Amino acid sequence: MSEPTLYFHWSDPQALRLRLLLGAKEVSYRQQPCRLQDLETPFDLGQARLPVLCIGEQRWTGNLEDLPALDATLPSPVLAVAAAEWQAFCAWRQDLDALLQRLIAPVQPAFAEIADDPEDLRYFRQEKERQFGQSLEALANDRYGAYQQLARRGRLLELGKLLAKNRFYVGTLSLVDIALCADLQLLRLLDGVTLPIDLQYYFQRVAEHCRVSLQDGMRPN
Repeated sequence: MSEPTLYFHWSDPQALRLRLLLGAKEVSYRQQPCRLQDLETPFDLGQARLPVLCIGEQRWTGNLEDLPALDATLPSPVLAVAAAEWQAFCAWRQDLDALLQRLIAPVQPAFAEIADDPEDLRYFRQEKERQFGQSLEALANDRYGAYQQLARRGRLLELGKLLAKNRFYVGTLSLVDIALCADLQLLRLLDGVTLPIDLQYYFQRVAEHCRVSLQDGMRPN
């Protein structure tokens, strides 16, 4: 079997799910970062969008519902949790999705693939304005209220305390940790928003366990 290849964007949390999972499994793979406006690669791979992880003839996109099957395909350790617990987590995560996407959009230009090329940055701005009906500046100005809603609905303070006590969601690294870190860690870049310190330590703990840097792909400060 040829070496797995991941086609992805650095700024995409869904791609980070795959990078963390592969790192946790100590799987050697080829990283193929793509241009922000690259629509041909996913089309050629038979998918609607990136990321796409190619393992032989199989294609994986990093969707939450696919992670348990991908986990079973890759070498040990097994990271899956009980089916009922995973379904409950996915429902919780879906409930937060609209707020979370609004919050992370203004900070994603911290990645070079978006901000370093004026054409790509313009494309990103247009796509987000089409998605949310607001400019990045308007979304950024709304970050305080949106974050408070997210924190209350997701019980982030309580979640941080649980993770500080257990180190990982179920005590050992699992798919829940992969998704939590990948999907929420960009909140730490929100200017003026105080993310629970327990969550910030947790993101770094998960990333280090998976041998992945959360700074990969970002512009130098």
